[in-house]
Amino acid sequence: MANLATSETLESTLTHSTAPRTAIVGIGGYAGGELARLLLHHPRLHKTAPVFLGRAGEAETASKIFLEDLHPQLAVAGGHRSHEILPFNWERLVDSGTKVLFLATPHEQSREWVPQAISRGIKVIDLSGAWRLQHPANREIYKLKDADADHAAQLQSEAVYGCPELHRDEIRKARLVANPGCYATSVILALAPLIQAGVVDLDHGIICDSKSGVSGAGKAPTAKTHFMYAADNLSAYAVFGHRHTGELLEQLHITGDQIQFTPHLLP
Repeated sequence: MANLATSETLESTLTHSTAPRTAIVGIGGYAGGELARLLLHHPRLHKTAPVFLGRAGEAETASKIFLEDLHPQLAVAGGHRSHEILPFNWERLVDSGTKVLFLATPHEQSREWVPQAISRGIKVIDLSGAWRLQHPANREIYKLKDADADHAAQLQSEAVYGCPELHRDEIRKARLVANPGCYATSVILALAPLIQAGVVDLDHGIICDSKSGVSGAGKAPTAKTHFMYAADNLSAYAVFGHRHTGELLEQLHITGDQIQFTPHLLP
């Protein structure tokens, strides 16, 4: 979904002769690497490469790290390394003229940094779950804390769920786009037209039996993503409490009693 949300959000900034400066924070993970690939090959951005930023607080004097070091699949012929990953700081983003910031960061980090980016006039597309959910009861699963609760609530109210099939016009004008979750995307795109057409019997309920490969768990290894656990196994997890469930309820306008969503990890 990153490429679709990107196209819609950039539309308000792009012209035929210019392209906005974009930046990615959190470039080291699976999502950050895939996002880098999409932006580097985006037909409207081919002359304006993103600014790639690493962890906040990394020493400016540390050895240079390049995108191709972290994601060899993005290397070009000849092994030329052309995209340096710079230490993160807000001054660097502002000085570079960044107009659209992508956050491929943990939920807590995104919740903290989005208000700071917006205050500097930078639009944000957040890949985490920090801003996807409008109802506090659904958002509670992330256990997020806000330094300024009133300001966060105001930003939350204007955050647009980045599914262009449902919110294309709002995405174009948004300062803050919350990229949808993976499971949520697959379920919402399948069910939304059926529910809107009135062909689903909500009284009898919906069963969503979903499966994902191990990369969906992110780059950090855990006991359940080891080869010996996941290679030949099919296991349900987060039954009755997956964090994407709230997205299904809010975007499909249904209740928890009307859907049974069970995610599985498969090889």
